[in-house]
Amino acid sequence: MKRILVPIDFSDVTSPVIDLARQLARAFDADIHLVHVRELTAAATPGTLGYGLAGMPELAPMAGVPVTGFEPMQPIPESEDDKSKLARWQKEIAQDGITITLHEPTGAVAEEILNQADVISADLIVMGTHGHGAMYNLLVGSATKGGLMHSSRPVLLVPVPRAYA
Repeated sequence: MKRILVPIDFSDVTSPVIDLARQLARAFDADIHLVHVRELTAAATPGTLGYGLAGMPELAPMAGVPVTGFEPMQPIPESEDDKSKLARWQKEIAQDGITITLHEPTGAVAEEILNQADVISADLIVMGTHGHGAMYNLLVGSATKGGLMHSSRPVLLVPVPRAYA
């Protein structure tokens, strides 16, 4: 095992996922490839689902209805806190003597995770069992479920820590 793909989303399970991936990388002298998928607004506009065109601006262009301030299919902006977490994790992993590469594709989460796994020829995918809340997963889908159902590579799941479950 030489390449471990680690999808991250800044949820409560991200730190335990990274910790386990670091342990595995040290044990098997493997590289870590962190993947943070930048979701598109059409897939993840907060507070818009379930209210007709007024609540689903991503459908408005199809109906010819202009929606002020909404640009469909744009990446959701990253917060400064998220950017600093990514930099910190990269630095900590590198300090362990592990080769670390960050990938930040834009698109549908499960699809991009599987795509990156193919691009790097991942030997293992280490990911959390939960990211977004239950309502998001019900309406949009779970990257974990998508990754498991369509991956031809081994997937190791890390559960949410008890303190957050």
